[in-house]
Amino acid sequence: MIRTIGSIGALAVLAGSASAQLVVGNDQSGTASMYYVDVNTGVSTSIYSASDASAKPWGMAYDPGSNTLYWNNGSNLYSSPFDVNGLSPTLLGGMTFNGSTVNFVGLGFRDGMLVGTRNISTEAVYEIDVNSLVANQTYVYSSSFDFGGVDVDWSDSSLYGLSDAGGSGLYLIDDLNQNVTFKAPYPAGETDIDGLAVYNGLAYYVTDGPNSSQANFYVFDVASGSQVGTLPSPFTGSGVFAAAAYIVPAPGALAAL
Repeated sequence: MIRTIGSIGALAVLAGSASAQLVVGNDQSGTASMYYVDVNTGVSTSIYSASDASAKPWGMAYDPGSNTLYWNNGSNLYSSPFDVNGLSPTLLGGMTFNGSTVNFVGLGFRDGMLVGTRNISTEAVYEIDVNSLVANQTYVYSSSFDFGGVDVDWSDSSLYGLSDAGGSGLYLIDDLNQNVTFKAPYPAGETDIDGLAVYNGLAYYVTDGPNSSQANFYVFDVASGSQVGTLPSPFTGSGVFAAAAYIVPAPGALAAL
C-alpha cells in the first residue's frame, strides 16, 4: 500500500527517529529556498532563502557526528550547522580533481569524507576531503548510468544512487567491489529525479519541481523495492538539479538542536 501524508505516521516508525528531518533544495531561478520536511507530517519549513548560488544546491550531505550540513552548487561547496531555526552558510571553496576545478551533481557523507558523482566526464564515484576539498576517484562506473542523486544510508554505510538512464531507478553502488545493483524503480510517469536521501532502509526520491507539475516526493522501501509513501514538494519553481539529505543527529549533536 502506498501511503499519502494522511497516514505517514507509519513511515515515521520505519524512519526510526521522531527528530529526523528531510532537508531539500533545488536550483530554481530567482529566489530559492532550502527546506526541512517533517517526515511525520509532511510539513515543509524554509530554513534558508537567497537569490544567489548559496541557496541552490546540486547535491547535499549530512555529517551526523558534527551536525554539519554540506551542499554544493557546481564546484563550490557550502556548509552550515544544521538548525531547524535556520542555516548560516559558509562558502568553503571550490572542489578540485587532479588539480582542476570539478563539479558534482550528488553528494553523500561516509567515513569523514564526502562522496560525490558526476554526470559528465569522468562519470564516477569520488571521495572529497572536506578540509582540502580535493577529490579522488573510487569507482568509474558505466557511462550508461546517470547518477544525479546519491546518498549514504548512515545506518549501514551503504551508498545508493538514482539513475535516469541505463535502466532508471535506485541502485546500490558498491565502489569497493566496483559494481552496482538495481534496488527499486522510478514511480510511473517520472523520468528525471535528481535528489536522494536514504536512511534506515527508506529512500526518499526528491523531484526538482515545480510542485504544480511534480507535486510529490516519493518514499521507497529499499528491501522490497516498493513505493510506500509520498511527501508533498515545497518547490515553487523548476530546477535543473535537486538535492536532499536525511538529518538524524548523533546523540551529542541532538542535544544542541
